[in-house]
Amino acid sequence: MAHGRKKLASRGIVASAALVALLSAGIAYAAWTTNGAGSGYAKAGTAQSLTTLDASGSVTNTLVPGGSGDFAITVKNTNAYAVSVTAVTTGTPAGSGGTGTCTTTGVTINTGTVNATLPWAVPANGTVTKVIANGASMDNTSDTGCQGATFTVPVTLTGASS
Repeated sequence: MAHGRKKLASRGIVASAALVALLSAGIAYAAWTTNGAGSGYAKAGTAQSLTTLDASGSVTNTLVPGGSGDFAITVKNTNAYAVSVTAVTTGTPAGSGGTGTCTTTGVTINTGTVNATLPWAVPANGTVTKVIANGASMDNTSDTGCQGATFTVPVTLTGASS
């Protein structure tokens, strides 16, 4: 009988050891796996307006009454992303720095010619200058004092991130 008890005790020890090993594996498994939930965070920046810079003196094909000349525009992009300019609209040109009074400029901007050169890629935090041949015209109504004048043209730019 003592031998039977020993055998039974041995089996009990083996079974207990197996149970302990199994439980330990379960605890180790539970210690290495986990789940959870929460939130992440991102925030969009705010687009900055494109601006134009003085491009005077950077044209070679100048205006004369009855003729066409270059139209220069420099676009500055202060955004942290590239922008593609897709449309340009212009206002009434004003002349300054001529040989006299330049009230009637006779100057028009050929927006069709200008927009035909689009789109313009402007890099992030970058500047691009475009000189459009025959982008401006001067008719015969231009004041004599407009000789040698620089014509400033209000410009509205349309674009999007690219």
